[in-house]
Amino acid sequence: MLFWHVVSVIVWLGLGTTLAAVGLYARRHSDRLLLERLRVLGPWLGPRMFAPASFGALASGLVLMADGHWGMHLWNGLGLVAFASSALLNAGVRLRLERKLERGVGDVERARRVLARLPLLDLTVLYLTVGDMIAKPSASDSGTLAIGGAILVVAAVSVVSGALRPMQAGSEAR
Repeated sequence: MLFWHVVSVIVWLGLGTTLAAVGLYARRHSDRLLLERLRVLGPWLGPRMFAPASFGALASGLVLMADGHWGMHLWNGLGLVAFASSALLNAGVRLRLERKLERGVGDVERARRVLARLPLLDLTVLYLTVGDMIAKPSASDSGTLAIGGAILVVAAVSVVSGALRPMQAGSEAR
């Protein structure tokens, strides 16, 4: 089970990191063709790679908690919160914004800016979760928990402030 848990996390995190890096490259170099391909590839990969990998990580983690010596501790509780956060970001926020973009409803530029920044927040949650699974902090590890929380707040503020910042005329969201 531990093998499947680690493999699922590798696929989930590796694919997300790769797509985020390619998206950043495409925006920095104004590669509209690559951006358009990513807009098609992301929704295709979601049900084929992201969802199975994320649910594989969840299922194998739950089995490890139930079957092994890893009962309910703070660190695996944080892992469950991270899974829920990532699911909410992707199913709740990303899909809704992508549908709005497809229909041309609402503030299209703001939706694009949020979509461009969501991977930062999602990957921050996932990388912090990997650190959490390695360090296995308890409630007494306040310094470690505070640093992780601060990193998460910085990523969230970056996403929100980037989405709220007014667009400059003629510029594309980065």
